[in-house]
Amino acid sequence: MLKLFILIAALLAATPSSPASPAPSRTTASPSPLPLTPEEVFSRRALRRARLLIQMRMLQLRDERLDCVREALRRQLPDALWPEVPSPARGSANAATAAEHCSKLFDNPGRSPA
Repeated sequence: MLKLFILIAALLAATPSSPASPAPSRTTASPSPLPLTPEEVFSRRALRRARLLIQMRMLQLRDERLDCVREALRRQLPDALWPEVPSPARGSANAATAAEHCSKLFDNPGRSPA
């Protein structure tokens, strides 16, 4: 997860490169610089933005997987195995409201209930 975060942060912060300069005719050996931490390379705002984008995408993927599982269950299970819809005469006092809310969520994925 951290590698993915660093990769996305690097892609978001990448700037267009300047025209390539001619290669030096003679290269000199120099020690490589010490590796920098992500905090040293990117601003806190860029890191926070990248983290939020990753979290939003993970939640979107989770919702898509849940929709796939729900549809697979609807295709595979016979109607007799589905639970009965709660009625006001049976169950808790808010069972009908809860059933209506769930049916809105399941029938209209992606839309927030009003």
